[in-house]
Formats: sequence, C-alpha cells, structure tokens
Amino acid sequence: MGNMNEITLDDVTKLEPGQILADSVRQWRSDCQAGQFKVGSSSFHGPKLDMELIGATISEGEFFGYPLQKWLAILFVDPEGVLSSILFKTESLDQFEELRRTYRLKGESLLSKTIRAHMCKRASRANGNGYFAVEFEVVSEGKYAVAISEFRKLHYTPELIRLIESKLDESGNGNAENGNGKKK
Repeated sequence: MGNMNEITLDDVTKLEPGQILADSVRQWRSDCQAGQFKVGSSSFHGPKLDMELIGATISEGEFFGYPLQKWLAILFVDPEGVLSSILFKTESLDQFEELRRTYRLKGESLLSKTIRAHMCKRASRANGNGYFAVEFEVVSEGKYAVAISEFRKLHYTPELIRLIESKLDESGNGNAENGNGKKK
C-alpha cells in the first residue's frame, strides 16, 4: 500500500510558553513587490516578521526561476513558536550580513535574540517602479532561547537547511523574494 503517514488530527496539544512546534517547517516568503511577508503563496502577514534564529547558510542556487545567485537560508522560530524557514537574496542578504557583522564586532551572537525583519521601500532606477528590501534589527532577547538551544544540540546541522532548500527547489514553490535584483 506504499508509504503512508497518517496525519494526526486529534493531537492539539497547546504549546507551553517557550516551547516550539518542530514537527514540520513553516515556509515563509518575503514578497518584495508587495512589501509583505507571507506563508505560502497567498497568506499575507504584513511588513514585519520577528525571528529567533536557529541557523543560517549561504549557498548558490537557481531557486524559483531566478538565475544562479547567492541565497541566504534562515532556519528560525516564528512568533507563534513554529519551526520556520525563509530565503533572502541580493540586498536583503547584504543587510543581514551587516547586522551579523555589527554584532560580531560587539562580541555578541544573534542567537537567543529576537530579530525583526522589516520591508523598506526602495526606488528602482531601471523602470521607475519601487520595490522593497528587507532590513534587520535586534529588538529584544528571545523568548524561545532555551528551546532553540536544545533543538540546536539535538537536531541542528547545516545539512538540515540544505534538506529544506532541496524540498523547496523540487516543488518549484518556496519562500524566495520576488523581483528584488532579478537579472534578465
């Protein structure tokens, strides 16, 4: 009968404060045309997204019809405590790198902090249409720091992000930015 995995519909255990839901990965996207973060292709969640980092990798790929370029993949816990992933490229990737560099120079890690990603309007010289780039700031200490630390000890390796990326790539569906810096 093939490989069948039952979806447990009666498991509705409410998360305790600080617990994370890690049995599947929520796919966030940054839509840099609309200036909003979304889950999937149509569930918009506004111009800000708070993240508590688990891990991040930079790799090259041809995701979602974009030419070969660098992508920043972030594995994080979202505000609802759900294990999540998102991809950034071009200007947004550079913005994240600058935040990381700033904290490294202070001798601090971005782990155990809440990082707010927010859409910032940019003017486009090419066609006059504006777009959004994502900028990042640390807004507070993280409320999932203990759970994330446990998760990193037990489950996290950079390969985990690679597995998520390859799933995104195969489906042709994922959480890439749209339009920001796309080359023709």
